[in-house]
Amino acid sequence: MNKFPPVQKDLEKLYSLNRYWRARQTLKRLPTIEDRAALYRSEGRLKLWLDLIEKYGSGSGKVIEVGCAPGVLLEELSARGYDCTGVEISSDVANWMRDKGTDVRAGFFPGIDLPQCNLFLAFDVLEHSPCPVEFLREACRRLVPNGVAIIQTAIDRYDYQPPFGPRFDLFDDLEHLFLFTDKAMEALSIEAGLEIVTLREELWLGGEACVFRKAA
Repeated sequence: MNKFPPVQKDLEKLYSLNRYWRARQTLKRLPTIEDRAALYRSEGRLKLWLDLIEKYGSGSGKVIEVGCAPGVLLEELSARGYDCTGVEISSDVANWMRDKGTDVRAGFFPGIDLPQCNLFLAFDVLEHSPCPVEFLREACRRLVPNGVAIIQTAIDRYDYQPPFGPRFDLFDDLEHLFLFTDKAMEALSIEAGLEIVTLREELWLGGEACVFRKAA
């Protein structure tokens, strides 16, 4: 989507609390961070995520979610017995979430100190990363043997022109640096050292999901 993606320091500014989660969302006529949790519940997105985790996750253990704002998924997983840690690129977003009682580390992933985990989650995140290969390599390093990574991102599996047809206007080349194919996800899994569990999950158009496992 963008052959000249923003550098890390610009991405940190872009995804700040006021610039991205308030001003940019308002400009796009989307809910701000304060209203996102209610949206994810009412539109069914949270339930789809939880169903996917119930289907492929360990049922317990340590969870890392990269790009975890507004924290509603981690709250639900904590209530179900998971030990949860979130990651947000901007410190002001992380502080906002910590004030709500969520364990969130601030920093650019990869490149942040995190514990080993049984379940690694990234929903609507990989397409924003300037280096998907390093992103998934670090996910593999964080996983314990037999640990599972669930990655939801825009994967073009269709015959629409342009890709994703009526939803293509949702993508812009400032935020969305990559759109993927199943072949690309297969190549990424090899580069990252992850086994493919399935490439066929689809939550909605533009919300396709892949599940990977770290070998024992």
